[in-house]
Amino acid sequence: MAKSKVSLDITAAARSSWVRWLPNALPAAGYITLANSAGKDVKVSKITSPDYKRVTIYRTVTDADSSKMVKLDGVTLPAKSEFPFVPGSHHIMLESPTRLITPGDNARVIFFLDNGTIFKTRLPVRTSPELY
Repeated sequence: MAKSKVSLDITAAARSSWVRWLPNALPAAGYITLANSAGKDVKVSKITSPDYKRVTIYRTVTDADSSKMVKLDGVTLPAKSEFPFVPGSHHIMLESPTRLITPGDNARVIFFLDNGTIFKTRLPVRTSPELY
């Protein structure tokens, strides 16, 4: 029986992949839309970066009175669907840069999937999505 290959692609939508730059090495939020073109769900089980010491996944949860960030162990990319990491919802928190990072740079990010796939990408560092 042949093993089915999982294909993971970054969407081509403008502004879908970026890191919000903050001064003084403050934690930066990363945003990207991942598309799983396979017929099977896959889980992002870990994310790392050679440019940051810690990378975690968070989801912003809002109720009538407040909002808070909830740390997640991973996220599931539904089969034949997209999963957005966007402001106000799921996002990647990049902490403690290992080098000076400024707007115009690219942050290298590595996604590890539960099926053994490793997906590498670069996210442009920006001050605001409206500027690009």
